[in-house]
Amino acid sequence: MKYAERTESGERILQYLNKWNNQKKNDQRNRAFLLGAIALVIILIVIVLMNTISSNRTVSAAKLRCVATQEVTPFGNRVLYYDGITLFCLDGSGSEKWSYTLGSNASFTCSSQTVVAWSGSQLHILDKNGQPTYNETLANTIQFAKAGSKYVAIVMGTDVGPTLEIKDLWGTHVDDEIAAYTDMIILDLGFFDSGEYLWTTSLDVYGTVANTVLHTYKVNMTNSGEISLGENLAYDVVFAGGKLNVVTTRKLRKFDYRGTEDTQASVLVYGWQLEDHATVGNDAMLLFSLSGSSSTVGLNQLRLLYGKTDNRFTMPSSCVGAALFNKRVYAFSADTIYRANINAQRFEAIALPGIMDGLKVTGYLGMLENGTALLSTADGSVFSVTLP
Repeated sequence: MKYAERTESGERILQYLNKWNNQKKNDQRNRAFLLGAIALVIILIVIVLMNTISSNRTVSAAKLRCVATQEVTPFGNRVLYYDGITLFCLDGSGSEKWSYTLGSNASFTCSSQTVVAWSGSQLHILDKNGQPTYNETLANTIQFAKAGSKYVAIVMGTDVGPTLEIKDLWGTHVDDEIAAYTDMIILDLGFFDSGEYLWTTSLDVYGTVANTVLHTYKVNMTNSGEISLGENLAYDVVFAGGKLNVVTTRKLRKFDYRGTEDTQASVLVYGWQLEDHATVGNDAMLLFSLSGSSSTVGLNQLRLLYGKTDNRFTMPSSCVGAALFNKRVYAFSADTIYRANINAQRFEAIALPGIMDGLKVTGYLGMLENGTALLSTADGSVFSVTLP
């Protein structure tokens, strides 16, 4: 073979190899693109199916054996109630999961996993299965206590100048605080940021004008911040996106851990009262009703604050309560459940289940984590109603 022929043949081979390599790379890119597209389609199908299943859930109800006057309280996906002697835990269908004897004149609160109960100076800490992890008598009378995911906070002593004590879930003493509450009454408290931080609201009783103070702590009791909120009563605090959303009788105000306020984020809420709240992403979703609504008048207007959303809802009829679940607004009238998406222009009316036929709903007692509402009726009965 001549040299020119060999060269030409070699060039054709190189061209063929280059073409083959390019085709192979294109095939790999196409295959990767195809696999990515298939994965995206699968994800979208799963999301659609989950939303469809959630939105098409059938409304149902079960009558519970407790009555509305027995401190009926949501406990994760379960229900707690106290009959004056014993604390009972039921599942959503009404079956008893456990019971625990507290004796008379006891009180309790709970997180989704832990119950803290007290009577006089006796403190009980129970896990989700009703097993006591701590049951001892403390040095002072307990005013109230609250549980977080990792710790329990107890307010003890006299109303003015109380002691705040922190224990872990097995009752081990972590720390206490006295000096910060001299001449103060502790109004409320709660854990936030995975249970590692604590906030309290307190009132200066000897000041010439009313002044509510917000304290924030790291759970080792390092005082992170002290904020004077003024004379407007702060009645709830919701943590979301690294901010404490402080709801007062006049404004919604936002603070960081150390008490620095984001003044541009405050919202006037005078005339509105917080009904429910949820955390969605980095934002707090806050549902208000017109304050001053009595049991005879009921709820007629709602307001939703969520990020930059500020929506108003006019109810089709008077309602006894309202709540948030799965980024939807629910309201409960005497015989109907109303449901609306957060940007909807109107409510969807859903009839109450047949088991409640003829029984008028008179109260909303709370929501389980799985979207089961606890409703009371005129005769004192309590129903767990699975929301659609």
